[in-house]
Amino acid sequence: MKIVRLSGGLGNQMFQFALYEALRRQHPEEQVFVDLHGFKGYNKHRGFELPKVFCVAYQEATLSQIASIAYPYPNYQWWRWLSRILPSRSTMLVEKPNFAIEPDALTREGSTYYDGYWQHEDYFQAIRADILKLYHFPDFDDVQDQEAARVATESNSCCIHIRRGDYLTDPLRKGTTSLEYPMKAIRWMKENHNPDCWFVFSDDIPLTRECLKAVLPESHTYFVNWNQGPKSYNDMHLMTLCRNHIIANSSFSWWGAWLCEREDKTVVAPEVWMNRKNVCSPAAKDWIKL
Repeated sequence: MKIVRLSGGLGNQMFQFALYEALRRQHPEEQVFVDLHGFKGYNKHRGFELPKVFCVAYQEATLSQIASIAYPYPNYQWWRWLSRILPSRSTMLVEKPNFAIEPDALTREGSTYYDGYWQHEDYFQAIRADILKLYHFPDFDDVQDQEAARVATESNSCCIHIRRGDYLTDPLRKGTTSLEYPMKAIRWMKENHNPDCWFVFSDDIPLTRECLKAVLPESHTYFVNWNQGPKSYNDMHLMTLCRNHIIANSSFSWWGAWLCEREDKTVVAPEVWMNRKNVCSPAAKDWIKL
């Protein structure tokens, strides 16, 4: 039996569920479940968002099944408090503090409970075709998105993701949200690929508009601010259609770049992913790190 704990926002859920799919294929003779109890009492983001966006199928673990190999936390607060003090059981694979790749995550024998984010394509690159089908977005139903999608697809487009919001106070992200990196990435992108159209995504559009107006052409820059609330995933969908990507240290724009199927795509990622030393970046090997 294998159980993968799901938590966090949409991007993190996509990483964890990709591991779940990889485990199902690696161990066809075993039962593989997801643990969704962490979304009970979880007030961040939009809860368990995967089935609201994609056609995903899964088996959900019961508390008794979880208790046989891990700690059966009934809700988010119990996990938040007790996971910090209780020792890991031998049947639990808990991701390391530096988020290093677990080399035997897929091949590990015996019942295992997976607790982590698993933000490395190494876990599911072998089934990329399946993941692309799994994370297929619904068609746009908004006129603005439809027009933006047309322009992004038909031009030498570049999307830029600038994450602010909770990153300003998050202990792992604080200090990583200055505009120095996107400015450097824009210069690099202009020198090497000269995009003719730019799409800017951010949770602080007024700030990014003011700061980027001097370096991006007004007539060919779209500040995407219309996908709000439950439709926020449309931002990720639009990102996948762009030819060039300047991502943030965010799982959201990571997936926007990784799901892009254009063979001529270029992805620029921040060299510093967190403000913790020796953190293993999830940026793919062929992406540019600045």
